[in-house]
Amino acid sequence: MSESTKANQLAILFLSLFLLGNWLVPQSYASGDHSDSHDEHGEHEVEKGPNGGRLLEKGDLSVELLIYERGIQPEFRAWISRGDKPQENARLAVELKRLGGKVDRIPFTWEQRNGYYRGEGAVGEPHSFDVTVSVLHNGERAEWSYESHEGRVQISEEMAIKAGIETAVAGSGTIKESVTLYGKTAVDHRSLSHVRARYPGTLVTIEKALGDLVEKGEKLATIESNDSLQTYPLVAPISGQIIDKQASRGEFSGERVLFTIANYNQLWAELQVFPTRRGQISRGQKVSITAGERTFDSTITSLAPGGNGQPFAIARAVIENPNDLWTTDLMVQGQVVTSESPVPLVVENRALQPFRNWTVVFVKVGEAYEIRPLKLGRTDGKVTEVLSGLNAGDRYVTENSYLIKADIEKSGAAHNH
Repeated sequence: MSESTKANQLAILFLSLFLLGNWLVPQSYASGDHSDSHDEHGEHEVEKGPNGGRLLEKGDLSVELLIYERGIQPEFRAWISRGDKPQENARLAVELKRLGGKVDRIPFTWEQRNGYYRGEGAVGEPHSFDVTVSVLHNGERAEWSYESHEGRVQISEEMAIKAGIETAVAGSGTIKESVTLYGKTAVDHRSLSHVRARYPGTLVTIEKALGDLVEKGEKLATIESNDSLQTYPLVAPISGQIIDKQASRGEFSGERVLFTIANYNQLWAELQVFPTRRGQISRGQKVSITAGERTFDSTITSLAPGGNGQPFAIARAVIENPNDLWTTDLMVQGQVVTSESPVPLVVENRALQPFRNWTVVFVKVGEAYEIRPLKLGRTDGKVTEVLSGLNAGDRYVTENSYLIKADIEKSGAAHNH
């Protein structure tokens, strides 16, 4: 590793640490032990009722509101009292405004057997929203509003750019199923020329040496024909590099190969296909060739027996190599696409982060970033199908999402669920 590379990596590390300590500003969160209920904390301690829920009071009317989820899907439960007397004939509704503008409206029904009001339907994750609570009792209406945020941070656009935070818009994509083959690079046989004398004779001059680059039609040697005693030029039939030379001045040319020329502008990736894979591989399939940090997307152009009694076939794919970045005899890996399935919604794998017992991405709305727990489907190693938890059109973090996760955890919002 070069000194400049090490310096760059250290600079990135120090920048990340600086960002985590100074630039990511957490908002208030709903935190606590989710095995029973949601507790909230922010800059001020939230007043709790006897059942562990948030206590809301107006005059002698009080509402205790709890998200309960022990052994069930999360649901709201509420207890309404006037003075110290429980009330059974109130009308209660809760409105949850989520990041991005989506609003959940939850009506409540009185559960006589249990002695509380139960919200209809499960409360979807994340439990992060602006809450409005409305109660109608004996012709009197009371209303409360408060923030209950979790897994959310606020980052200015300037700071996000400096932190290297990048985003993409969630949308449809293609899941590619593939198999991995191994092999090596080789000269394309169509770009290899073995040059012999047209008329056998004496090699009078030698114009080129081993390793020289030549153009098509350029003189390689001069030969004096034994039959006519006339000299004629031996020229390169293709452009390329002389990789073998068996010619010296004064020698008799005979019918042997005097020069071998190879053109490396195109190479072959020769991939071994064993019998267990043979039914999955065919001409025309897309293949991504990788050697170290080099990658080239190509297509299988031929499939032939390995020869010499080898137990595998050879799948060949062309590698365009105009800048000589690839050489022959490199060990390569080929990811051959065997099927492509369009799906309605995918995310890039680099965006996925573990959070509590979920896999999440972080959505961006304005300067706010918030977790989105996902239910995932198939993956091809680059993108993953999203079954639920995200909507097409949502903007999500693809680069440096770990900085956001680390700040949420540092702030105390990463509580057990």
